[in-house]
Amino acid sequence: MWHAALASVAVGIAAAVLSVFVVLRKWAYLGDGISHAGFGGVGTALLLSIALPALNNATAIYLIATAFCLATAVAVAAISRRRQVSGDAAIGIFVAATLAWGFIAFGIHARLGRGTSAGWEQYLLGDLRTSAHSAILAATICAAVVLTVLLLGRQIVLYCFDPELAQVSGVPVGLVHYLLILLVGLVIVIGMRLAGNLLVPALLVLPGATGLAVSRKMRTVMTASILSAVAAALLGLCITRAWSFILPGPAITLVLFLEFLIAYVYRKSYSSAAPPG
Repeated sequence: MWHAALASVAVGIAAAVLSVFVVLRKWAYLGDGISHAGFGGVGTALLLSIALPALNNATAIYLIATAFCLATAVAVAAISRRRQVSGDAAIGIFVAATLAWGFIAFGIHARLGRGTSAGWEQYLLGDLRTSAHSAILAATICAAVVLTVLLLGRQIVLYCFDPELAQVSGVPVGLVHYLLILLVGLVIVIGMRLAGNLLVPALLVLPGATGLAVSRKMRTVMTASILSAVAAALLGLCITRAWSFILPGPAITLVLFLEFLIAYVYRKSYSSAAPPG
């Protein structure tokens, strides 16, 4: 439980920090695209396990899904940088392709009658069981995300609001673009075991949306985003711990959604109650 708590807090902080930029950059669909690539990775692992039975284990499946997610992140970043294809179109292309490949791979595996693969379900819906190595990896990636934002915060904010102005101002737009998408991919990778690749995009959208519903000051937005993500991660784990039939991914996602609703209603009520001018 302690390992799961550490991993949850680390994933929550890393996702919350990036969530603000994902929402500002209108990359909500990006998390879906990269995380759904994990489904194609799982399907690939199933097919490879037919020829190489040693790959029929949770670690191998996770590594192959990770490779798919990061490769998709790099591909989306490369294609979306070109004027010919918009960011949404690039993401949609890879969502369709990876999901289609995943279903085909699952179908081939079932047709060949090789049985089931060990523990692949946890990468789709999440799992409470977390090893010490996974918790340390999550903490390391969280530290890398926070350090990157501390070092390049001004450039990242300027890029998110106006990429063209950022480029004119001397910001290395290409580096920031690739770096942000790669960090998003890494957070999705570590979040898949907790929330599952079907629901991990919620960690990259709802905290930032909650923070922006609370305030427009960047420091306040970031603080609210981090607090909401950490609270949701811990509450989600407690819910799963108390009722084992509830998976951590859905529990965390619903808590994040409730936090957003509270922040949205509060902000709307505060704005309507404030005197004009």
